[in-house]
Amino acid sequence: MESHALVSAVARVWPRVPELLAGEDLERFESDVLVRLRALESAPAPTIPGMREPARAATARRDVAALFAEHPPLYAQLTEEFESLLIGVERSGAPSPPGALPYLRSLVIPVLFATDRAAEPRPPARFTGDRGELTYGKAVVGIPDDHRMGAVEKPRPWRLRFRRTADRDVLLASATTLPRPDFADTARALLSDLSRKQVLVFVHGYNVGFGAAAMRAAQIAYDLGFAGVPMLYSWPSRGSVLSYPEDENNARWSVEHFREFLRCVLTESGAEEVHVVAHSMGNRVLTEALAGFDTTSLGRGAGRLGHLVFAAPDVDAAVFRQLAPAVVRQARTCTLYASSRDRALKLSRKLAGYPRAGQSGEGTVVVKGIDTIDATALDTGLMSHSYVGDHTSVLSDLFFLLHHGRPPSERFGLSAVEHADGTYWTFRALRG
Repeated sequence: MESHALVSAVARVWPRVPELLAGEDLERFESDVLVRLRALESAPAPTIPGMREPARAATARRDVAALFAEHPPLYAQLTEEFESLLIGVERSGAPSPPGALPYLRSLVIPVLFATDRAAEPRPPARFTGDRGELTYGKAVVGIPDDHRMGAVEKPRPWRLRFRRTADRDVLLASATTLPRPDFADTARALLSDLSRKQVLVFVHGYNVGFGAAAMRAAQIAYDLGFAGVPMLYSWPSRGSVLSYPEDENNARWSVEHFREFLRCVLTESGAEEVHVVAHSMGNRVLTEALAGFDTTSLGRGAGRLGHLVFAAPDVDAAVFRQLAPAVVRQARTCTLYASSRDRALKLSRKLAGYPRAGQSGEGTVVVKGIDTIDATALDTGLMSHSYVGDHTSVLSDLFFLLHHGRPPSERFGLSAVEHADGTYWTFRALRG
């Protein structure tokens, strides 16, 4: 499948080659590409559908990609076409999240949640940035039919659209609180018909309200074609740029509640594997919770942690290194995404006086058992902080991690970099 997608991507990009190369350079490039494509064509295919391609085919694919990597504009175009083709093939046969239903030119996705935000007194359920009791529930989020990967579509005043609509925007349709036993029963019902009983938990970062967090959780699950139950843990971020100190305190205050939520999901929901994507300050909640909670000791019948993703972690780098051993041994894989362009973390470092784990460069965090991936080469927007949900290359990388469990050495578009503490990985310069 991957080899076929790469050949198709080369065919799509090929008409643009003469625009960048000419004369002997063009002839040499054409000859080299043809040789590599013949090698790829002769490589054995998987004998079973869905089986990983043999090493020879993977090597042939890397050889083709390496030729294009010598010409960054062509490589960026090839990568964009390859990811589009491959995710299109994977997604076309992938089921929607359980319980998803079509509605008004959108797909309505249930997102189970837990939050320790204070609730407003009257229904429907709305949550503030104040501290409250640990509450469970179910949110319903609509994803429009023409949704663009990596986007949380919303109204644009300069287009004279001021309200969210189901056919155009990602929309939080409702949120309903549930007693803990009903939350667990709902999760079990959604997981009951799935061959892989897995959950994807999203933990948001600083300056995020409940509604924005629920929509992001649904968007990431949808874009990843996640065939499991999306969940959200929402701690009481104030949702204000000026409330960084309050958010720091509230993230720390939420740790014990997150542990209780995680215990519930692992022991009562019927999930066999629980993946977690934590963003920014949400990584403080995740890492501190796991440092003091051994999920492997929950006993027979409990689920296990699968893939843990630390996205742009706003965590003191030295503290992250200290906590990492206790976290790593509990999960199937651990992945850290960092960037030296991250302006939000530059400000956090200035406020705290110490580097953040989500910053790359001279102080890149490389820890045994964690795959560190440097996203600096990607065009990740003005703040370069929310790329885990915004950038197609990062989402594509997560796609192959969650769907196939492949290490960075077998994922497209990553290059190994040697470091004093080991090896980390970097995205090549791509468009997203």
